[in-house]
Amino acid sequence: MPLLLSHHHHQLLLLLLLVAITASHGDSSDDGAYDPSMCLNQKYTCGSVSITYPFYLAGETKDAKGYDNSYCGYPGLGILCEDDDKPILQLNGAANYTVKSIDGALATVSLADPNVDDDRNPCPRPRIDRNVTLQEGSLLYFPDSAVDYLIFFIGCNFNFTFYKPSSIYPISCESFDDGPGPGLSFVLPDDAVPAGNWVQACSQVIQLPVHKYGAINLTDPGWTNGSEYASVLRQEFQLGWNESGKPPACIQCEGANSKGRCGHNRTGDFIGCLCPDGRVHSDNNCNKARRQHSKKTMTILNKM
Repeated sequence: MPLLLSHHHHQLLLLLLLVAITASHGDSSDDGAYDPSMCLNQKYTCGSVSITYPFYLAGETKDAKGYDNSYCGYPGLGILCEDDDKPILQLNGAANYTVKSIDGALATVSLADPNVDDDRNPCPRPRIDRNVTLQEGSLLYFPDSAVDYLIFFIGCNFNFTFYKPSSIYPISCESFDDGPGPGLSFVLPDDAVPAGNWVQACSQVIQLPVHKYGAINLTDPGWTNGSEYASVLRQEFQLGWNESGKPPACIQCEGANSKGRCGHNRTGDFIGCLCPDGRVHSDNNCNKARRQHSKKTMTILNKM
């Protein structure tokens, strides 16, 4: 004998079917789910520094839209929180700087070189082999009003082709005698580098960002014996991040009508708007996606 369904039971079965279809297919703007734990929805404290979006924890990346190591934040803003609770920002993938503070209101982050934090080292030398740069696509920038540069010329061997300028004096520290090769080493403000091809005599040329400094007397023995330039290196310097540099998709995603977060893959490409409902929406508007979903649901229910 066939089972007769009441009108109420018929509606209930249709509703359950609708829920099942919606859960399995989503809507046209739905690009799948993501793990909401990858977003810093609340402040995370590493040491004494509070970390919030658009920064992200570099060790907490997840898979989103099929991209492994995706993150909820912006390129160049990944912070490592080490075991001793020291927040570290990698500027170019090689230069690790200690984060001293983040000021969201001023859009600045204060950094210090951990290689020169130890006051017992009177003559610190760079521990990287390239200039400090910023990741491509990063919102960070070196503000001219707050940052100057010191340039190290290491392992310089002069000859009849490359002459040493008479206006510069070598660093008189043993720490510069152990490589990368024999020769003299120098440290100069970037605006005091003499013109000419003499730099080709040096095995390494490294430019480091530092806090804005005043007048420097390069003939002062305190500069070449380490004490003066070391004090410049030990000061914190600030980077800014450019809010106006956000791509239009992210501005739309983060807007008051959406309140989403921007997701990027490990190469820094935007992959979608990470919405509070745990879904990635390709139209970059979390509220619009919810309204479309609700409208479709009501349309089907009204037809029952």
